[in-house]
Amino acid sequence: MRKITQFYLLALLIIGITIETSGQEINVKIGVKDSIKSEILNETRSVLIHLPDNYNQSESYPVLYRLDGNTDLLMETIVTTNRLVYSDEVAPEMIIVCIENTLRARDMWPVNNDYYPEPNEAGAEDFLQFIEKELIPFIDKKYQTNENRILCGQSLSAVFVVYSFLTKPNLFNSYIASSAGFPECEEYFITLRNKAFAHPQNYRGQKVFITSGLLDPLDPEGTIHNQLLDFSDDVNNKLSKRIYFKHVSYENEGHVPFHSLYDGLKFIFETGLEQ
Repeated sequence: MRKITQFYLLALLIIGITIETSGQEINVKIGVKDSIKSEILNETRSVLIHLPDNYNQSESYPVLYRLDGNTDLLMETIVTTNRLVYSDEVAPEMIIVCIENTLRARDMWPVNNDYYPEPNEAGAEDFLQFIEKELIPFIDKKYQTNENRILCGQSLSAVFVVYSFLTKPNLFNSYIASSAGFPECEEYFITLRNKAFAHPQNYRGQKVFITSGLLDPLDPEGTIHNQLLDFSDDVNNKLSKRIYFKHVSYENEGHVPFHSLYDGLKFIFETGLEQ
């Protein structure tokens, strides 16, 4: 009961309710902003980091990496993870790393296309190298992490999550992609996954959770939804039981279904994220 109370107290503070004791406001620090100078991207990248409430330097923690990072996303993620940890008790405490954007379209797209014509460059390969060779070592050196890493993205950044899963399947243990679609570059992703799935030995126990909303206003004809269905069929047929995979279509949800993060993390930890 005490843990549940702590969760709801934190939720109230996060959404902006001020609590006063003896006329004094209580301020809660939900995270820190840090930065890293990237040689790969030739720019400084900012990250927002939240440590577990009971962070202990003698223990190690899974790390949830969220793309499209900002303060609102960090607060949403804290509330969601705290419910899973303290109320539902299905997840361990974890470190949250929200990666802020600079040029979103450049970083998330792996191939030039007409859907996002500006900037006219595809930088997903470099951005993934930045995460692999600079950001993850930076976080691992500075904080008490273990090898359990989760990558989460939504909409355009969910496309990057799928790209990461296909090109660097062992960089993360788990992947959550909400409303990932491949307009203007479907053939590229078909070729990419055919190449990736030709080597099923590269996939060993990864957990992948993909969502879509059937009322998505950005997909009125259901094109993206059908792309995800084809992708799901391919994963199930070619990777068989090598990975844990789930695609959820929310009947009454639109773009980036609200429950995607909660349901995705619950799926990951209930299928046995190694400790």
